[in-house]
Amino acid sequence: MVFGLLRKQAICHNTGICSQSGLLRCHAGLKRPGRFAHTGRMIRKLIRRFARICLVAPALTGLAITCLLPVSGAAAVEVSASYRKAAERGFTGFLESLWPEAQQRGVSRKTFDQAASRMKIEWDIPDLDPPPIGGEDPKPSPKRQAEFGSPGRYFNEKSMNNLAAIGRKEMARFGETLERIENRTGVDREILAAIWGRETAYSRASIPHDAMSVLATQAYLGRRPDFFRPEVLAILEIAERGVVPMNQLKSSWAGAMGHTQMLPGLYLEHAADGDGDGKVDIWNSVPDALATSASFLKASGWVPGLSWAYEVEPSNRLDCTLEGPDAGRPVADWVAAGATRVAGRQWPQSLMGAKSYLIMPAGRFGPAFVATDNYYAIKAYNESDLYVLYVGNLADRIAGSGSFITPWREVDTFTRPDMQKVQRKLVDLGYNVGNTIDGLIGFRTRTATGMHQKKLGLPVDCWPNRPFIAKLR
Repeated sequence: MVFGLLRKQAICHNTGICSQSGLLRCHAGLKRPGRFAHTGRMIRKLIRRFARICLVAPALTGLAITCLLPVSGAAAVEVSASYRKAAERGFTGFLESLWPEAQQRGVSRKTFDQAASRMKIEWDIPDLDPPPIGGEDPKPSPKRQAEFGSPGRYFNEKSMNNLAAIGRKEMARFGETLERIENRTGVDREILAAIWGRETAYSRASIPHDAMSVLATQAYLGRRPDFFRPEVLAILEIAERGVVPMNQLKSSWAGAMGHTQMLPGLYLEHAADGDGDGKVDIWNSVPDALATSASFLKASGWVPGLSWAYEVEPSNRLDCTLEGPDAGRPVADWVAAGATRVAGRQWPQSLMGAKSYLIMPAGRFGPAFVATDNYYAIKAYNESDLYVLYVGNLADRIAGSGSFITPWREVDTFTRPDMQKVQRKLVDLGYNVGNTIDGLIGFRTRTATGMHQKKLGLPVDCWPNRPFIAKLR
């Protein structure tokens, strides 16, 4: 996953398809009516912007893990030898600057020095944004920017069915554990299995990095130093507790740790003992990792016995500019507005009064959903809409269902800088695309696009394709 405490401004109400890592990010934050009732939840909503997301892709051998670029789409930065030396000299002073805060968190000088001696700059990880040093200002080449296109490419039938089959076997293997966790938290076991599958392919994915070095690098040279500095302090606190030896504190490139991938800050907040041994070892114990993920989902508003979302037929009666958490309303209202479930499926009458939200991750170029609060509980885990759809659909497949009924259609592709230009123009026109110009086609960019399409008298599809962008000029 990619848990973490975010002590900074809201990142974005606009997280799109990274898939992205989540990171973390997503994404960052969305204002969800009825969900964030207090400051703690507001913090949790801001934490998903940078985490590593591993997708399972088809391969001749059945499964292959492919790690996408971070939410930002940034590539690794190339720097000169002289820049490296200068940055590494400054790194020592940066680490020492952490000591007063670490000491306040109960970290001993012995633990601090031992950890600092292990930390080094990880130059090869993505999402770095080194500052100018000695007149040199290294930046990734625009040619290496990731392109974001049709969301459908993230839902490969073969790989998802393979993951679902493995998930059913793993659920049987950890059946008693999952039953205990489900009884205690109310979180569906299939959702937990799907998160585990989505994050590390049921622990088959490599998690190669030294978490301390990664977090320190991101805090020192990354795009979000204010985000990662508290995470460095959190992992120092974990090291002080001695949960596992320091050499077992492995992570993704964004510092997400363990079988279900979380950052240190939320490990400290939500750690749960799943195997009853008196400690929470998410690196070596699958039950501990699953229990901790369930603890987070429960705290994020998970409602027991409620599905995450219902796919509905594409319909022009459904106004795509009403997508997202700001326009939540009872399911009955969406039904009255034309929301018909796919394949002739019926709406449960018990659901009619439940708060729900329209979700159209590709505008009118893909499936549409009426989602519940549980959709947003998953989204608190990772702010990418496609992450939630992936986990939700994988959970459904594990339980015996299949793929989405409505196909994903091809759309124009964009790099992050391309879309940032579009977002700036929309902001200049008075639209809200989120708290940051992030270059991701999230729900606020989609709804802003739809609203401006209405104003221009264009067909309203809520997707910023090139013909629409041409009208912005």
